[in-house]
Amino acid sequence: MGTMKIRDLNKPDRPRERLFKLGAKSLSDAELVAIILRSGGEGNSALVLGQSILKEFGGLKGLLDSSIEQLQGIKDVGLAKAACLKAVCELALRIGIAGELADKQQVRTPEDVFGLLRKELYAKKREHLYLLSLDSRNVLISSDLISIGTVNETLVHPREIYRQAILKNAVSVILVHNHPSGEPKPSAEDIVLTERVAKAGKEIGIALLDHVIVCDDVYASMKGMDLFSVGKFDEERG
Repeated sequence: MGTMKIRDLNKPDRPRERLFKLGAKSLSDAELVAIILRSGGEGNSALVLGQSILKEFGGLKGLLDSSIEQLQGIKDVGLAKAACLKAVCELALRIGIAGELADKQQVRTPEDVFGLLRKELYAKKREHLYLLSLDSRNVLISSDLISIGTVNETLVHPREIYRQAILKNAVSVILVHNHPSGEPKPSAEDIVLTERVAKAGKEIGIALLDHVIVCDDVYASMKGMDLFSVGKFDEERG
């Protein structure tokens, strides 16, 4: 007695029909693989072949790591079937990477900073100081509100800033605060605070990359205005 083929199943029980009726989430891993394969082999259904492939590689993770040659080593899996499986695996990997990148935003320019916090700071009547903590690839780890000051100054100590950065395992940080006046030009107090924070950062090894002042429609980069130096970190990070 031969192995049952998919066409021998009642039509509602076939993987493709079950997908149409119930959605892809209702299918097992083997059924999804069977749809990709489209056919099995002599005396073998696509569903049974899908089960054999998953068993051979220990599940989906093993299938993702498999090679074309390994797939072709399985009975009834030729180049066409192996190519289809690897194409789907690659798409799955790319979708996963794209999702990770979407969740992990890189912050490389003052414009990136403005886009990130503009909504948070829009039309605020008091100054809000935020800390952006970044990893070694300038990927945002977290955005933390450090203090809320008056309409013309923000009072904060560098230790409050770097306490957050250390907790988040940051490699570098960016300060961001708003000017409710609508004028992004740094004040004397802004410059003094920035210099103190940059100096503290050099001492503990967490670079202050910039201090960006945000208004509703404009922004200013204190690093871009050469109002402080991050010293050796400029050379190391290029």
